Amino acid sequence: MNTTLKGLFDYQKFEGNSRLAAMISDVEGRYGVALDDADLEFVNAAGTFENDAARRRNKKENDGHQN
Repeated sequence: MNTTLKGLFDYQKFEGNSRLAAMISDVEGRYGVALDDADLEFVNAAGTFENDAARRRNKKENDGHQN
């Protein structure tokens, strides 16, 4: 089973995929840094980082109050 999983998820198969590379680049551009172990505890099952959601909500509220 390990051999099967390694075969299915071998990064070398996906490394040259331009669509995957574009997605990776997009995500890295949006978030910029990897989460450390302390921050990972704030990630829910859907993958949303709670502090990031709060930051976006605050930005949206502040943008709405500008003249």
